[in-house]
Amino acid sequence: MASIDINNLNSWDKESKTDLSHQLASTVLKNDDANTILLNRSRLLEQDLRVFNTAISTPGAPVTNQRSSGRCWLFAATNQLRINVAAELNLKEFELSQAYLFFYDKLEKANYFLDQIIDTHEEEIGSRLVDYLLTDPTSDGGQYSMLLNLVKKYGLLPKDLYNDLPFSTTSSRTWNGLLKTKLREFAEELRNELSQGKDVTKLRAELQKEIFRLMSLFMDFPRFKPDEEFTWSYEDKDGKVHTLKTTPLEFASKYAKLDTKKPVSLINDPRHPYGKLIEIERLGNVLGGDKVIYLNVDNKVLADLVVKRLKNNKTVFFGSHTPKFMDRKFGIMDVQLWNLPAIKYDLKQEKASRIRYGESLMTHAMLITGAHIDENTQQPVRYRVENSWGKDSGKDGMYVMTQEYFEEYCFQIVVDIDELPKELAAKFTSKVENPILLPIWDPMGALAQ
Repeated sequence: MASIDINNLNSWDKESKTDLSHQLASTVLKNDDANTILLNRSRLLEQDLRVFNTAISTPGAPVTNQRSSGRCWLFAATNQLRINVAAELNLKEFELSQAYLFFYDKLEKANYFLDQIIDTHEEEIGSRLVDYLLTDPTSDGGQYSMLLNLVKKYGLLPKDLYNDLPFSTTSSRTWNGLLKTKLREFAEELRNELSQGKDVTKLRAELQKEIFRLMSLFMDFPRFKPDEEFTWSYEDKDGKVHTLKTTPLEFASKYAKLDTKKPVSLINDPRHPYGKLIEIERLGNVLGGDKVIYLNVDNKVLADLVVKRLKNNKTVFFGSHTPKFMDRKFGIMDVQLWNLPAIKYDLKQEKASRIRYGESLMTHAMLITGAHIDENTQQPVRYRVENSWGKDSGKDGMYVMTQEYFEEYCFQIVVDIDELPKELAAKFTSKVENPILLPIWDPMGALAQ
């Protein structure tokens, strides 16, 4: 046992007081925030380059803002899809309704939670699995496959027809907390009934109804059914007014041009072999929907696929560990942006170790809309990133991400399966490929938390 020795502390203190570099760093850091003091302005100026020789032709507008909610995955996905709608309908600016998807995601997650509670009722309370399920049943987060589950079932709506509500969608913590408390109560009811061998079919239906009632206190039930026709009037960028009649499901396929069978997720997780499928067990939102499955590949494959999509005038949904090494004011994502070595703070863990030891995980989804390719190496050196934190974040919502940052703190991208090399595409269609199963609490599932 190595307890703290006060004599050692005194000795170390005397040593640090004779180190002028330590004293200078200590004086400065005690007078201001470390992120401000250690920001390397020279490095910032070097990386603040807003020229990209490979980019989509028409970025989406306006700048979006998820505000105080964890809806980044919905914003990144709808920011991607709105470009197709704008091109199809000749629009200058356009937003899809993130709130429409948010409502149904909460509703579906609550129902998914009830199913998980029933399925695990023989597990002990206090087991890691049950404890995790009870942690945050209807969190704001989600994965791209969960977005696909929602769109397949409910389609998409223009934001004009189902807009954000103050506090309910833009600041969801309070009412999500109320819903979470009630779901934990429901979990106890279900487990008690099941422990006595009772049929919970009727009880579950009652709980579903109560969940809907609670949801409708905070968000309006969308007035259009997925296959029900709505009428939407809009003005195109030439000033002409049009009226469109369609359904949410048709709007998703015909105007947003989302083929829900095509998108696949790839990750870079050096803890596991490349070329293997990885599944996050029990992670989902819609019962019977797609599972959360990734193909694990190296960073070179990820970067090549990003560039390939950009050259085909397509954006890239990606998940990263944000806001690690991100300056929100200047809009730079760069591992060397803070001069940590100046205070002898050297980071030695590699990516795999950071994941294993809880230092790295997916926390935020954004959109890559451009890249700058080095003419000599033909490899990307930086990317243009569209965020969803409003115009005051970055430069009008846009960020620069260095290639080093991409390799160290980007974990996932989404592409279409027909954009993959044949040998990689075959992994998703193979009936003999068994995925590596990771538990629901694994860092690779953290974007959905």
